[in-house]
Amino acid sequence: MDSPAHQFICIAELYEQLLKHLARGNGYSRSGDQGSIAKLARVCKMTSEPALDLLWTKLTRPSQIIDLLPEDAFELRNAFTPLSSKYNLTRPLVESDFAVFDKYAPRVQFVDLTTSSAPRLFSTIKTFRDPIFPRLLRFDWHPTARTMNVYHLINTMGAFHLISRNFNVPKEQFCLTMWDNVTASDAVTQITPDFATGDGLVETIDSFHEPLSSWLPDVQSLAIHTGNFLPIPDILEGLRGLSDLQHFDAKLEVGTDILSHLAGLPHLKSLHCTARENEHTFVNLARVLKERHRPSFPSLQSVGIHGTCHEHRVFLRLITSESLESIHMQLTDLHRYPLDASIFSPLTTPPTRLSSLRHFSLSTPFARPGSPRPMHFAMKMFEPLLACTNLETFDIIFDALNVEFGDNDLQRMAEAWPKLVSLKVFSEYIQKPAGADPEVHLYTLWTLVEKCRHLCRLEMAVDARVDGPFVPPPGVLSGLHTLEAMFLLLSPCRSPTYIADFLNLAFPNLVRFSADTPRVDSQNHENMWSQVRDALPNVALPLQAKETSLSS
Repeated sequence: MDSPAHQFICIAELYEQLLKHLARGNGYSRSGDQGSIAKLARVCKMTSEPALDLLWTKLTRPSQIIDLLPEDAFELRNAFTPLSSKYNLTRPLVESDFAVFDKYAPRVQFVDLTTSSAPRLFSTIKTFRDPIFPRLLRFDWHPTARTMNVYHLINTMGAFHLISRNFNVPKEQFCLTMWDNVTASDAVTQITPDFATGDGLVETIDSFHEPLSSWLPDVQSLAIHTGNFLPIPDILEGLRGLSDLQHFDAKLEVGTDILSHLAGLPHLKSLHCTARENEHTFVNLARVLKERHRPSFPSLQSVGIHGTCHEHRVFLRLITSESLESIHMQLTDLHRYPLDASIFSPLTTPPTRLSSLRHFSLSTPFARPGSPRPMHFAMKMFEPLLACTNLETFDIIFDALNVEFGDNDLQRMAEAWPKLVSLKVFSEYIQKPAGADPEVHLYTLWTLVEKCRHLCRLEMAVDARVDGPFVPPPGVLSGLHTLEAMFLLLSPCRSPTYIADFLNLAFPNLVRFSADTPRVDSQNHENMWSQVRDALPNVALPLQAKETSLSS
């Protein structure tokens, strides 16, 4: 008779849930209990295949695949620095060398390359196996994520061979982060010629600089983070070749031609970009779209743009989608174009957006020393958003000389947004005028306990100079157990015992807590906040105990 464990494993749905639990995340995660998953891979054929699929779902080091070739076929050769090390063939590859390779490479679905472990051997592998990873869904390629070293950048160019346009690999998502440029001549002049040639590196770099439409597969999600460092020929033609583009994230300047193309895509769900400066991009876009006489951005759910208040106002009015869920505004030139409530009115029209909007964030670039700053920033400007009753995230990061955010503002937010999960109101400006203390008092946070029973994260400035113990009003039986992270910014304090008693009552599950002190009498405030922290039981726990507390 089969054991209960065997019966459990024979039920595919139950075994799949077990693997997901061990992985502790989505299918692209390599965290979790890798040891237990590896043991399941060795038990029997019934358990091994799904476990191996999970173990090999994500690849972050090229050596994970290169090591599957016979040991006598390659060597790791060092050049001037570890960053310029590369794998070198010691003999020509033959078909029989791929017996082990073929058991594991087809399991890879997500590749995230940021390391400099030299994937230059991929060009040779591709002559035998194209595509190298036939089931690849997502490819995140970050050649300059960790360093701007030219050796690192050149060494990682071989990862270009993981892309296979002919077989549409990757099938779903491609992300490129490259804050520099590299040419074929760099490969020869920056590294010794014998080290740069012989593995198709020059040809690889030349192919990478071909028009985007010549090598980009038909992905649904495309992210290009290159700024103005890397010239990418013919982005528009590349986008036109994508039959079902749903997500586009461009950390580079885009013009009216690209935006007008994106506006007509029926399934585009998210758009994050920066308009080209000094071209009145959004004004011209409005004119182009008006002549079309059809909906623009009809399915958009998430949008993030970088520009002035006027540009935001114009662009948001062009979106006809009734299901906007997430908005991120990056505002510039606030000292010349002041913020006012009219910029937010398009977020509540049509009326369906009042229930669809869930995430809102706004940030302003911090001014350099001596640069002009916006003089005034009042939370009442966000009045139109109070009608969005399903809002879960409200994150504001700004730089202003005078900020109006008081107890009444917080109380109105709490009443309007009962589903709030994250609340952040943060100003980086340090040299505040005399008397410009936080206008939200510590005990006012109790309104979040009463109204926002899903809140998990809070980041803002409070005035914690309390003179007596907190007496909770009748009606609320327990504190807010969901809040685990609190960061109090530039917050003066007094009476640490009263503060700690309030926090333990209002937010009993706090695990992460910090308080940034005001610049006046900072040492005294720092000492008192340290006493508060020591009186928060979960915050004072060792790291291992914290993890246990979080998972319980």
